[in-house]
Amino acid sequence: MDNRPIGVFDSGVGGVSVLRTLLKLMPNEHFIYLGDTANVPYGTKSKDEIVRFSLDCAKFLKSKNVKMTVVACNTASNNAGLELKENFENIRLVNLVKPILAIELSDVKICHIGIIATEATINNENFRKSLEEPEESGKVKLFKKAGPKFVELVENNEIESEKANSIIKEYMEPLLNEKIDVLVLGCTHYQFLKNKIQEFAPNIEIVDPAEWAAHETFNELQTKNLMTSNRNNKFVEFYITKESSEFQKLTSNLLGFECPTPIIVDIH
Repeated sequence: MDNRPIGVFDSGVGGVSVLRTLLKLMPNEHFIYLGDTANVPYGTKSKDEIVRFSLDCAKFLKSKNVKMTVVACNTASNNAGLELKENFENIRLVNLVKPILAIELSDVKICHIGIIATEATINNENFRKSLEEPEESGKVKLFKKAGPKFVELVENNEIESEKANSIIKEYMEPLLNEKIDVLVLGCTHYQFLKNKIQEFAPNIEIVDPAEWAAHETFNELQTKNLMTSNRNNKFVEFYITKESSEFQKLTSNLLGFECPTPIIVDIH
């Protein structure tokens, strides 16, 4: 058993999608969530900036004596994963490729898979190379689309707005024109638009790597016997790197309980 907290970080509020699943799987764990609101979104930043920001976030969580750090950000996972693993122990990344490889494929039909992610993820060389295996199998065709406006919708609490409907249409129509069967959500922010995307495209399967990351974290903690012996239901601390008037409201709405006021910290 290990009663130390679990750290979770993202560029903003998007990683709360991972935290939400972690809380369902492990309601008695102590979580520390860090949103790097000073630098959101990561998806439009350079690789060097993403690496620097990610290392700073992980260093802050390490200072809180966490037993595991969950990088609840696809952009950070894809662009800074190697550096994070080299510098910190017990790092759990969001993996986009595993869910793609796990999609059930037909022997008689080529599966058309749409991937919507941030610009930094779409353009990342390692990410592109990691997709060569499914693409070369001849069983799938991959269609990639950058969706930076989705992050803004979530961060600005505009999920239920007409603006959201318009942007979903803008991003989804080109993918639907390619007759995609599956859509992979390549950013943890996007989970909060999942229901609206499904309403717009009811006939496609939506795959959410954020769910995979949460379940893999749970499995790893169990395997390493790192689960807590405490019985503290929904014990979460929130930290942000820049004041955000929407953060507490968003996290409370997304998690379904009143979250504490986030503490502003200078980590960079």
